[in-house]
Amino acid sequence: MAATGEVVCKKSRPWRMLTGCCWWLLSMAMPATARQQEEALPAAMENTLENETAGKEAVPEDDADWQQLNAYARHRIQLNTADAAALQSLGILTPLLVNNFLTYRRLLGNLVSIYELQAVPGFDPDIIRQMLPYVKVGDDLEPHYSWYDYLHKGDHTLLLRVGWQPEKSKGYLHTDSTLPHYAGNPLKAFVRYRYNFPRRASWGVTMEKDAGEPFLKGTQRYGFDFYSAHCFIRNRGALKALALGDYTVNMGQGLLNWQSQAYSKGAAVMQIKREGEILRPYTSAGEYYFFRGAAVTLEQGIWQTTAFVSLRRLDGHVNTTDTAADMQTATSLISSGYHRSATEMAAGGTLQQLSGGANIRCNTRRWQAGANVMYHRLTPALEKTPAPYNQFDFSGQQLLSGSIDYAAAYRNIHFFGEAALSSNGKPAIVQGLLASLAPAADMAIIYRYYDKAYQSLYAKGFGDGYRTANEQGLYMAASLKMHARLRVDGYMDIFTFPWLKYRASAPSGGKEYMAQATWSPAKTRTLVLRYIFRQGSSNEVIPDNPVKVLSEITSGSIRIIWSQQCNKQWSIRSRLSGSRYASAAGKQQGWMLAQDVGWKCRAWPLGINARIAWFFTDSYDTRLYAYESSVLYDNAVSQLYGSGWQYYINLRWKVNKRLTCWARLHQTIYSGVATIGSGWDVIEGNKKTMLQCQLIHSF
Repeated sequence: MAATGEVVCKKSRPWRMLTGCCWWLLSMAMPATARQQEEALPAAMENTLENETAGKEAVPEDDADWQQLNAYARHRIQLNTADAAALQSLGILTPLLVNNFLTYRRLLGNLVSIYELQAVPGFDPDIIRQMLPYVKVGDDLEPHYSWYDYLHKGDHTLLLRVGWQPEKSKGYLHTDSTLPHYAGNPLKAFVRYRYNFPRRASWGVTMEKDAGEPFLKGTQRYGFDFYSAHCFIRNRGALKALALGDYTVNMGQGLLNWQSQAYSKGAAVMQIKREGEILRPYTSAGEYYFFRGAAVTLEQGIWQTTAFVSLRRLDGHVNTTDTAADMQTATSLISSGYHRSATEMAAGGTLQQLSGGANIRCNTRRWQAGANVMYHRLTPALEKTPAPYNQFDFSGQQLLSGSIDYAAAYRNIHFFGEAALSSNGKPAIVQGLLASLAPAADMAIIYRYYDKAYQSLYAKGFGDGYRTANEQGLYMAASLKMHARLRVDGYMDIFTFPWLKYRASAPSGGKEYMAQATWSPAKTRTLVLRYIFRQGSSNEVIPDNPVKVLSEITSGSIRIIWSQQCNKQWSIRSRLSGSRYASAAGKQQGWMLAQDVGWKCRAWPLGINARIAWFFTDSYDTRLYAYESSVLYDNAVSQLYGSGWQYYINLRWKVNKRLTCWARLHQTIYSGVATIGSGWDVIEGNKKTMLQCQLIHSF
């Protein structure tokens, strides 16, 4: 991923054609792994899902990036006419690489072959292989689509997915005198219809029911628990984007509002900048991170203006001691989206949220800058139960915030940042830099200062935690191409928390280091070695003291992954993961060994992939997270602690050109336990099983 500085315009057209032919010949020996595995997520996205699951203790339900990549596999991006926004939407290229590509095309003209990408500074074979399924080189003219094209050139897709757990948890059991705690059955159902013409038009409906939620009865007499609909038009003359229904807003570097997925610390050490278009259609099953209303982006020359308004219901606990509506207050907001029990159903839709905002920005070839404003009004007002750790959190009825963001490129350096201010006068600042030091060396630096009293509802700034508040830190990373087959990546992050935080009863701080080596002895084989060390503070129970005290902790994790595409039919992936946790209370460790196997039948349109894993951890503090292959668009991450075995098997059958079916069996078997889980999700026994079926019909 290294990139050089200025593009040197000294290559003749015959040389470029010869280069393209050579790369085409090399590609004949290259396995079609990327093109055949369109349903697989890139490794960086897998790592992001694992990290977000670990940070929030819940698997994110946003599958928009996954949908977008598969849409590009059917409607590839035309490299000779693509703008920066289109290239950024791939989620593969850093700002340095995007700038290098656009500069190369501007100076040397349109590409004559897709394999000419190797002549663009920084585009190594690995980057090109990742891009191949989603881009093309063809017509040099920007297409002009009519309204008829907007309505007919896209794809209609209907997705039906069901999943259920055969073992009944405590919440579904009843006695002669009591009803089950959960009002519905254990079935989880998801339905989505979507028409999608990438970067032009999208509309559709999403419906979802979580396990335990009632269906066509009780509070859900209209069927599903969650309904979502959207209509989205993009790139129609001066109309850059028009959103009706559900949509997301993503501003600047995420200090004010960012509702889509975003990279943070992880294996992709250079992907630290928030990028993408401000307005995006919302098509996922999550019930919190989106707006509902209308939004528009208009563009004239180098100027772009966005405005949006939203009115929707949120879940929350409302204080019912005051019977008068104007005296009621909400004590908390709930983002889980569960409505299974009487308590959860009573909290459903109890708050009304009115949101509105705007952005105005100037975009030039070398730099861009924008001003953002965001307003929220909650009814009833939010008044959290006072506690030392939350005394600086937002309380009240109205929240007004503003920010300024920028990005600029000079030679081989890319600067970016944002400065925000919430209505209580407290700031949040992030400043970053990406630089290409040499043809084989890239560097990233990002500094953040988030005041302990900075307030926002949907911020997602870069940081150690998932709250854009109460944090200061400096992150530095490097990516070195040591050899044609060896890349070394690493980062260092030093951070402090000026006030109390989760599991820390006093101001604290820490540091984190990561080193990763990726060795590719052949185009079909890859070895990844990764080590992470972390030092921080946490409330711990120490010997001879029954009260938890803030103590220094150190933790580390190691991961070794070997991936191999044996042939067009078989692929394997072996993984060893380890974790270590040391505090005043003692030392603990955990291990996982997993083997994945993939097979594609030559005679029939059948594909199978499976995993078997053994795991052992001393405690919850050494738990391990592992991304899993699942049915298409299902984000699956396992949280493993205790000891035992886990396995799954996925079957994919392409019935015909339009219809594809999936089936999945997933089971975890724990050793030496009589029950699994806690609270109303407790299961009697030592096995936990999940069954899934999915159909996708494209027309």
